[in-house]
Amino acid sequence: MLNKLVASAMAVAVFLVSAVAQAGPLILSGDSNIVQPLTSNAGNQAFFKNILGSGTAVGVLSTTPSLCCLGPFDQDVVNFYNAQAGVSASLLAGPITAASLAGLDLFVAVAPENAFGAGEVTALSGFLSGGGTLFLLGDNDRFPSENANVNALLVALGSGMQIIGDILDPGFNTANIDAHPLTAGAAGLSYAATSRVSGGTSLLRTTSTHDTFVAVENFQAVPEPGSLALLGVGLAGLVLRRRRQ
Repeated sequence: MLNKLVASAMAVAVFLVSAVAQAGPLILSGDSNIVQPLTSNAGNQAFFKNILGSGTAVGVLSTTPSLCCLGPFDQDVVNFYNAQAGVSASLLAGPITAASLAGLDLFVAVAPENAFGAGEVTALSGFLSGGGTLFLLGDNDRFPSENANVNALLVALGSGMQIIGDILDPGFNTANIDAHPLTAGAAGLSYAATSRVSGGTSLLRTTSTHDTFVAVENFQAVPEPGSLALLGVGLAGLVLRRRRQ
């Protein structure tokens, strides 16, 4: 009986370790305009803070989308994160390598105008496998090449998510929020003229059609260190009690 109890305890421990070691979250947005309200909208700010979580280091791909209406959103993301206490963010020029991703908790690519090369796919795959968070943003169907670059990367990474080119809800609108840890406090989040997103777990939906335009894969609610320690103590106590019996 003791051996069975010990085996059960070990199985739980292995499960917890494997859960913590899973690939990091991959977040996909069909709208890059969610960056623009970061200077004033508390819902957008909360969402971007949730994406970083307890992380402190952010890299943002330096991009120049084909149409000027998206503006310097890459720099806007950098500015937002640098304004958060204890966080450091910087622009990264391609090609992306394992070295350029080293030490980062979050990597963001907003409407990339260039396709990701094989080496960049390998580096980003390793980044996710190491627990890093990858946030990819496309936009409406006026940005077909940028969306194609994002979709090709998703396929190469083995993701089941894709941007479906569309132009839903022109002008700024307030998103429908799906309950999720990443959307906590994001009420009032603003978006504009988005494409749809297929696959993953829905986070944000359009106002008019309730289509998903932001989704996530591989999100894991990692147990707090204190909870893991408490569970360990409890399992040890059960083993000791059985041994005495």
